[in-house]
Amino acid sequence: MVKINITDEQRKRGKELYEFNVLNGSVTRGDGNLAGAIGEIIVLDKYSKHSKYVGDYDYDLLIKDKKIDVKTKRCDYRPDDHHQANIFSFNTTQKCDYYCFVYVDYKLTRAWIVGWKEKINFMKKLPLRSEVM
Repeated sequence: MVKINITDEQRKRGKELYEFNVLNGSVTRGDGNLAGAIGEIIVLDKYSKHSKYVGDYDYDLLIKDKKIDVKTKRCDYRPDDHHQANIFSFNTTQKCDYYCFVYVDYKLTRAWIVGWKEKINFMKKLPLRSEVM
C-alpha cells in the first residue's frame, strides 16, 4: 500500500479533470467525482515516468502500454492492509487490462494506492498486487 499526501496542485487538477457534473453511471450522483478524479491524478503522478492520461469510459490511464481503470473509494480512515476490492457489476464491461484501487479521505488530504488487479483475474480469489505490473 502506498500512502500519498494530496497536494493543493493535485486537488486543483482534480477539479479541472472533468467538464461535467455527474459521471455516467455514478452511484453517488456526482458526489464522489472529485475524489475519483484525484484518485486518477494520484496514480498518474505516482507512475509519471510510464503513464499517460486517457480519460476514456473504458479506462483512465495507460501505464507501460496497459489500460488502467482507477477505482477510487472515499474513506474517513486509513484502509486496512488486508481488504477486499470491489467494483459495481456494470463496470465489468469496461475494456481495461488492470484495475487500480485507491482510497481518498473525505477531506481530500490523503490517498492510498491499495493494490492492482488484472481484469481477467478480478473474479478469481487472488490477492491484490502491491505494485503495477
